[in-house]
Amino acid sequence: MRTRNRRIAAAMAALLIAAASFAGCSKKTEETTVQLTRVETQTAARGTLEITGTYIGTVAPHNSVNVTPLVAGTVKKVNVKVGDKVKAGDVLCQFDDKAAQLQLQSAQDAVNSARAGKEAAEDQIHAAKKQAEASITSMEGQLETLYAQKEASEEQLEQLEDSLEDLQKAMDAAQEGYAAAKKIYDSANALYIQYQAFLSANPDCATTAGLMAASVPIPPTVPAKIEMPAPDNALGGATSEPETKDSGTDNAAETAQADQAAVEKQQAAALLVAALNEIPLTVEYLTEAGLNTLKDQAEQAQSASAAASSGYAQANASITQLKNAIAQLEAQIQALEDNIDAAEDAKDAAGGTDAYDAQIKAAQTGVESAQYQKDLYTVTAPIDGVIESVNVTANEISAQGYPAFTISDKEAMEVSFYVPEEVRDYLRPGDQIHVETPSGDVKGRISLIGTAVDPQKGLFKVTAEITTVTDKSLLSNTSVSLSLVTNSVKDQILIPFDAVYYDNDQAYVFVAEKGTEGDRAVRRDVTAGAYNNEMIAILEGLSDGDQVITTWGAGLKDGAPIEIIHPQTDNQS
Repeated sequence: MRTRNRRIAAAMAALLIAAASFAGCSKKTEETTVQLTRVETQTAARGTLEITGTYIGTVAPHNSVNVTPLVAGTVKKVNVKVGDKVKAGDVLCQFDDKAAQLQLQSAQDAVNSARAGKEAAEDQIHAAKKQAEASITSMEGQLETLYAQKEASEEQLEQLEDSLEDLQKAMDAAQEGYAAAKKIYDSANALYIQYQAFLSANPDCATTAGLMAASVPIPPTVPAKIEMPAPDNALGGATSEPETKDSGTDNAAETAQADQAAVEKQQAAALLVAALNEIPLTVEYLTEAGLNTLKDQAEQAQSASAAASSGYAQANASITQLKNAIAQLEAQIQALEDNIDAAEDAKDAAGGTDAYDAQIKAAQTGVESAQYQKDLYTVTAPIDGVIESVNVTANEISAQGYPAFTISDKEAMEVSFYVPEEVRDYLRPGDQIHVETPSGDVKGRISLIGTAVDPQKGLFKVTAEITTVTDKSLLSNTSVSLSLVTNSVKDQILIPFDAVYYDNDQAYVFVAEKGTEGDRAVRRDVTAGAYNNEMIAILEGLSDGDQVITTWGAGLKDGAPIEIIHPQTDNQS
């Protein structure tokens, strides 16, 4: 129930005025006057009502990178701070690279040593051959292991491919089961309102047995003979004195009415039985508990369908992974076979200086590797963007593998939020959202609508691109309030939200109607539909053109005399 502070305040004011009037007139002659309640009205008309929902979302850059140094050590200098704009290749920080410099020098010394060793090649030929043979033996053992792994992976792949057809059938069956359960629930939900209206007039049909009994055709009762009056003449007068009915006429009319009511009840019950048989269901399911049971069954079938689809997808993913693994094993086998061939060639060439030439080349590769390692001590920006975080400090030690900087391309921002299924079904890519920020309203467009429920939140994730990227108040990973249209109703009678009152669960309005003694307020029971903060849709009870009373007064009740006022005219006066 919504509050009606305005109506309560008006009632209190009316009571105070009435009390004051009574006190002032207690000694005067009592006069009888008609008190008119002044009201405002609005013409009931059809229109479109949009329902707006508000959600909490998380803002994040569309492209964000954590810069993680590949080395550990003391940070000599940090060149940026949070909020700085950087270009790809800009130096973010410099580590102490003395050790790397020494390693580079050592690699260079290795090159020199290899060159010197070439001069003494004859002394090392025998040792080189032994080493080559040991290496070949080791690689041949590795090759056998790779072949065994490849064979095992191929067997596993064959088993998965054989089971894929069964998983496909299970997925199809689960999807069909969900479709059938949902169809039963939707049909029962549609039949529920019709049955409840019938049940309110026929409580003896609250069970399947009662409804079946009511649906059996009833033979009509034979009415008693009724003497009818003589036919009227063309001017509407009787041509002769009417004949007198015998005493059974009234009873016959009542019997005919009862027969007609029984036939209508039997026909309605028969239609309900036919509809239930088509689903098929029993009457016991046309209750809130029964509908909840059918809804639970549909949701369980949906979960089973999702699980079967997930199993099928996982099997496909495993097949792809195994194929990739087999391809990698084949590549490793080929590389190892090439290495064995190369080792055989190196062993045969151990009698000359070719092996030492290879050592020199390897040492040069070590120089290149050491140079690469030294370059890692200088951390640079991989993309253009804004520094979001700095997690290193000059003259302090930083661990390897720990993100030192976060860079975000804030030219493109997005906001993510979660909605229930009924809202997700209404939304479409491109729908507009409004994000509230300290600097004002920021617009965006929905770019992605989730197709699976988030297991932790139980909702569907929606992502929207924010179009106003220059707003500095849009900080990364902060929560914002956003709103968007989540539903709408079209071609419905719309009236002000505050014009609807409630008597227990029955909604009603007051309509201004003209009578012989002036305008009067008439209560109309209505069926209320969707609403927002200002307007409400009326599904039943009002017609186009009805003058709905939109204000409240102490004397406003069914049949009360009223005076219709017009705010624009009153303001002018």
